[in-house]
Amino acid sequence: MDHIKHIWPKVSDLADDLGLPYTTVHSWSVRGRIPSERDFEIIAAAERRGETLTFEYLAIARRHAVEAQT
Repeated sequence: MDHIKHIWPKVSDLADDLGLPYTTVHSWSVRGRIPSERDFEIIAAAERRGETLTFEYLAIARRHAVEAQT
């Protein structure tokens, strides 16, 4: 989740913006990945913060995370 820390410095910030429990978003952080089915919500939440986040950016970050684990 390092790829979005410039938008949400703390896990609790992202959890609040998505209206999700802290524990849910924290588990993403522990696993090192955000479920792709949340991409639409995350992009919209970034936009509400005045930031631009794209599907392409998320896909590239996801690929890098997978490659880093191998």
